[in-house]
Amino acid sequence: MLKRMLRIALKPFMFGVRLALGLAAAITSVASAVIGLTVSVFLLLSVIEFAIGYHRNGFVFMVLAILASPIGLPMIANFLLDRMDHFLGFLEGLLY
Repeated sequence: MLKRMLRIALKPFMFGVRLALGLAAAITSVASAVIGLTVSVFLLLSVIEFAIGYHRNGFVFMVLAILASPIGLPMIANFLLDRMDHFLGFLEGLLY
């Protein structure tokens, strides 16, 4: 009886969190696609900076390209979204 009341009470909260998680996943996927263009610009600028002799600037652009690439910050965001999804699944498993 208590478990059923807790399920009913937490239903709107779980729905809101699931909705927010889906919205965050959609925004992350769109942002990753847009950032792909930025990576190519950063790599091009890095090569140009290395070619003209400004090695420090070339290194900075290369670090920015790695952070913006799919193995940088988008990977961390996807990992955090996946962990949050697993945690919500665990909580739902406890309630049902």
